[in-house]
Amino acid sequence: MTADKLWRLGSGRIKKGAALILIGAMLLTGCGDELPEDELVESGQAFEMRKLSGDLQASSFPFPQKSSFLTLTELKDAVKELLGEQYWPDVSLSKEELAQITGITDDMYVDFLAERQGMDSHIDTMIIIHAREACVGDVEAALERYRASVIEQNRRYPQNLCKAEASRMETIDDYVCFVQLGADTTVVADQGDEKMIAYCQEENERALYVLEKGILE
Repeated sequence: MTADKLWRLGSGRIKKGAALILIGAMLLTGCGDELPEDELVESGQAFEMRKLSGDLQASSFPFPQKSSFLTLTELKDAVKELLGEQYWPDVSLSKEELAQITGITDDMYVDFLAERQGMDSHIDTMIIIHAREACVGDVEAALERYRASVIEQNRRYPQNLCKAEASRMETIDDYVCFVQLGADTTVVADQGDEKMIAYCQEENERALYVLEKGILE
């Protein structure tokens, strides 16, 4: 056998060997019959550990994420469950209505939920804005302006004015929450404005407690 034939034979064997190696790699990466799940997990973990070892500090790893998040509707429902008949907002605002009354446009948030009372004579409102990270400050500023405008609009309506002055805005992570609750304040109306404000503030604090618990836990 000549040297040239030996070389071609050896080359063919090398190509066959490379093909076998490639097939084995395809099996490991899911391109053929799957390996048992525990072996795939172990193989993946081993690969990741080899890739990361020596390159990253412990602080480089992300914190564990929550396995599930409450939707905005679920957050609202949790507030309604706590307040019961004392939760009066019953009309949902569209994104156009939200922008009109608060100045918060859809490029400023990921999602939102806004409800207020349908009757014009009442002002109970709850707004939850899941703000884009870069827009949290802008959303806060818009809701502060909205709060100030509601106070001004109700200067001549003592019960509504107390609710407006007792309203709260709180930022929880990148959720900006505005609560202006209190429902039926006639139970304390004869005790003066300070008592009505304190009463509404307590209802708002109860709502914010539920929202904070739902968002952070």
